Amino acid sequence: MELTRPRTWDWDAITLWLPVIGVAAVSQTKLGLEEPWTGSDAVLALTSLMQAAPLVARRRYPLVTAALIAVALPVQEVLGGALSFGSFVAVLVATYSVGRHASARAALLGAGLILLGLMLGTRDRFPEDAPELVFPLFYVSAATVIGAVVKRLSEQARQLWELNQALARERDATARLAVAGERMRLSRDLHDSVAHTLTVAVVQAENCELAIDNDPLAAKSAAMAIQEAARRGLSELRSVLRVLRDPEAPIGASGLADLGLLATVVSESGLDVELQFRGDSSTVPADVGHQLFRVAQEALTNVMKHSATKTATVHVAITDTVVELSVTDTGPSLTRGLASGGHGVTVMAERLADLGGEVAAGPYQSGYRVRACVPLTHRVEA
Repeated sequence: MELTRPRTWDWDAITLWLPVIGVAAVSQTKLGLEEPWTGSDAVLALTSLMQAAPLVARRRYPLVTAALIAVALPVQEVLGGALSFGSFVAVLVATYSVGRHASARAALLGAGLILLGLMLGTRDRFPEDAPELVFPLFYVSAATVIGAVVKRLSEQARQLWELNQALARERDATARLAVAGERMRLSRDLHDSVAHTLTVAVVQAENCELAIDNDPLAAKSAAMAIQEAARRGLSELRSVLRVLRDPEAPIGASGLADLGLLATVVSESGLDVELQFRGDSSTVPADVGHQLFRVAQEALTNVMKHSATKTATVHVAITDTVVELSVTDTGPSLTRGLASGGHGVTVMAERLADLGGEVAAGPYQSGYRVRACVPLTHRVEA
């Protein structure tokens, strides 16, 4: 069964037609006539229609409405001998409408036409009762000004609404960007930690396979290294998952001070890593150190996957303005290495982009080098 929406009042139509009907009805009652009505009932109906009908177009054509009302006033006086309270209401509605819906120049012109119509409609009182023109001048001006004020307030309300809408869209866009950025950060962390852990596990598993028949102790050592790598990877994975469940949860962030441990872990996997350190790592902001640690981890993982070398060098140089990190291997490249996702350098560049850093990677002498550079002054200028 289809549900129908409850009908609501069409307030635009009500506010449009209510003054029209009101002016026509009041004019028919002859309310407010200062002089006896000399015309017929048909003439009264005609003049009432002449004053009420133009009000239908007062929103789209306020100046035309004011002009038609200005003409209807002296016509009523000629045909019937007097203006009524309905004429007064029509004048107020017409002058308010030109102030509300027309430009300032059109509003002045419309108000002037209405005043002229009133003067012509009461011309038999002049010049003896000329001071009485002050009263029509007052209420015509007041109605026009009120319309102009309402117009200004309406425009301000519309501008505020549009501004609120723009702010809401900007807030939503900012929230979506924040979510996308957080997802990208977590994706990079998962990529680096999982890829590194699996690479170490695969290399150690190969070592275990080669040594299991001839060197049981070496095979046992490789198996223990696999276990240790798996534990570290599982710990990092749990840390990331905590953040997914609770954004306020702290996440363990390795830094430059942990490069020694990284070098030891990788060395246990068969790649001898030499760490060269120059400068004080404590002066490097935590987020910069964490991202550079991830770059070194990814670079060493790539060496293990794609290079036949047995040695790699990690060089860190820290000054007051910049921190540089490079990972170099002597090659040569493996013709068939471990499978690669093809996003390693891209992920490194994304990590450092928000910090103002850069990553360059390519062949170096007989091997390969990844070089990262992050300006420390970028954080001050941001």
